[in-house]
Amino acid sequence: MSAAISEGVGKVRRPELSHKIDIEVSVNDAILLASDEGVLTALDDRTLRIWLRRQSGKYWPSVCYTLESAPSALYYHEASRRLFCGCDSGLLHEFSVAEDYNKITLVCTYLGHQTRIHAVYFSPINDLLLSVCREKKFNWYSTKSSDENHQYILGSYTLASWGMSITMDELSRQCFVGDSNGTIYFLKLDADNKYQSHTTLKGHTGSVQNLLWDSDAAWLFSGSFDTSVVVWDVGANQGLAVELNGHSDRLVGISYDKSCKILLTCSADGHIGVWPMNVKRNETPKWVESDSCQICHLPFFWNIHAMWVQKQIGLRQHHCRKCGHAVCDKCSQTRTALPLLGYETVQRVCNDCVRTLRNDETIPLASFYDARQGTIKMDYNQVKKIMMTIGTDRTIKMNFKREDIEFLGKNNVLLRGWLYSPLVPLNHSAIIMTHGFSAIKEMGLDNYAQIFCRDGNFYVLIYDHQTFGSSDGQPRHDINPYHQII
Repeated sequence: MSAAISEGVGKVRRPELSHKIDIEVSVNDAILLASDEGVLTALDDRTLRIWLRRQSGKYWPSVCYTLESAPSALYYHEASRRLFCGCDSGLLHEFSVAEDYNKITLVCTYLGHQTRIHAVYFSPINDLLLSVCREKKFNWYSTKSSDENHQYILGSYTLASWGMSITMDELSRQCFVGDSNGTIYFLKLDADNKYQSHTTLKGHTGSVQNLLWDSDAAWLFSGSFDTSVVVWDVGANQGLAVELNGHSDRLVGISYDKSCKILLTCSADGHIGVWPMNVKRNETPKWVESDSCQICHLPFFWNIHAMWVQKQIGLRQHHCRKCGHAVCDKCSQTRTALPLLGYETVQRVCNDCVRTLRNDETIPLASFYDARQGTIKMDYNQVKKIMMTIGTDRTIKMNFKREDIEFLGKNNVLLRGWLYSPLVPLNHSAIIMTHGFSAIKEMGLDNYAQIFCRDGNFYVLIYDHQTFGSSDGQPRHDINPYHQII
């Protein structure tokens, strides 16, 4: 017997809706809690609210804290229960969240900004609070209450345009700041909290809305209004950057699941991308500029001299996405996806590259889902494998993806099911349950580890609704100790 996971890669499907919160006002920011079933929200009516899931399955606010101006950006450090909130007025507030999430207490207010704060970041190792705003300032503060005047700016750096996003490598004290022009600033704070400007990273043509740092791989992920995601291999010190293209609208959210090595991206049109990062991709080639087609050598329309000499009407310039050469339309008729170069949608390929193109270079790697909701932000819980999207319709949705499994059973009968993960992996063996079977068939985990295991802690359930579920195919958690995974 054998098993295979059918990703349905390249097709746009709909994620499964777990829960939904309808809010009467616009949501500026939200954070999905990891230790409890709850959501922190920053609302346009000047309130901070904590929504907890009740026994009825619905989410109700347990805290409603009113501020002097609308909160615009949140950062929550769950281990210390410290909540940081940036506001439209430029103020930064620090709150202490009660262990039962029924109370938040104002601890400190940080001064220094005069306009709307776009992003905040807290470094517990360095006791630093970082922030960027519309006044083109990147500020950092000390969060040690023992420091004198710690509510005032510890240091500041002037950007060329609005600061939009921020992240940090806490061990090396390297800060990454994205601005509205598409530039990423690479700054390092020394032991005296003075900055050293290392360099700027330029790979986007639109505002850098999202930045995410993975300390294990030393990768920096950036998402932009230009619809692309760039993976910067900072740790290699070779200037390597891989561009991921698959969205058709601006990026509003990026999350990275370290255990599964999967990058999750979300665009403003509600499309969710799932990108496997254990695949070696190549850098996107730079576009070559030329006055004539590099295949047929006919001139482009601005090459007046060549047009006159060759008695030829000028052609429009295009670029092959595989080699980057400047070509005319006649010499680049082929359209195909190039996943190993980060292109999950069909792209222009020149006639020379088509001859050498291998079949494995066009196999899709990423999968896409449609939340069917205009989205302003996305967050992801690695432990529970739950994704949260904030909609333009003032609705917060919690989603998960249901993996399709094809399983060859007795007499080579093809059976289909869904993939799950146990709540307590160490206490459960891998189980296969298939449509039409009334019995549970246990498998030896070692025999199927190469198929189903991810980092050694992955367990499988192919769901049989006739045995343990309801007629709609959803799990009955009272008798089934499994969660669907992404």
